[in-house]
Amino acid sequence: MSRHKRRFGVVPVFPVVLAASALLVTGCDSPSGAPDAKESPAAADSGGPPPGLEAFHAKDCPALTEGEQANGNLISLSHDQPEKGVTVRPGGAPATVLVKLCNTTDRPLTNIALSTQLEWSDAGERSPGLKVERRETPDGTWRAAELVVANDHQPLTGADGARDLAPGATRVVEYRFRAAEDAPSGARPLTIHAVRADADPGDIEELRGGGTGSLPLRVLPRD
Repeated sequence: MSRHKRRFGVVPVFPVVLAASALLVTGCDSPSGAPDAKESPAAADSGGPPPGLEAFHAKDCPALTEGEQANGNLISLSHDQPEKGVTVRPGGAPATVLVKLCNTTDRPLTNIALSTQLEWSDAGERSPGLKVERRETPDGTWRAAELVVANDHQPLTGADGARDLAPGATRVVEYRFRAAEDAPSGARPLTIHAVRADADPGDIEELRGGGTGSLPLRVLPRD
């Protein structure tokens, strides 16, 4: 995953082809494209709006950096944990993060899906022991999200929840992370991709047309 610099900070369950948009998420357009993820067993606890949603929603969409523009990104992502990222304890309470996508173009962006990827040196050798869920704000149902564990760029793998973004529209989603009792400790880069669900996986320009953001995900040592 060294090909692309992440915007979130350090940068795993949030480059794509879209037209200049910023990842920020508030109001979403009607769903389209790939089907959403399967309902999580914990879906019943969807609850109400997450804390801080209104303030996060009100923040301006970040402008694309020069590097993102040069890379061909069309969406910029932002999240509400810019300093510390996500921290979870094995077998402990889940941690959540809000992620926003913004369409800063003057045309609709269609079929925009989300995927999450964990960069981990032990990929393929052992499981990170992490569970990821996602829901649409303000009070959507929690659904399981695939966490791709790999050290190369795979934005389309596990991408789902595709929706359209009208010109100037935003979409905010909430992610929830849990660590199993035996999850190995350590800090690893987590990347969230916004990618067109029907992009050609062999066309790097299409894969860069969306957006990407990153943040550190830390699993604390077991007590």
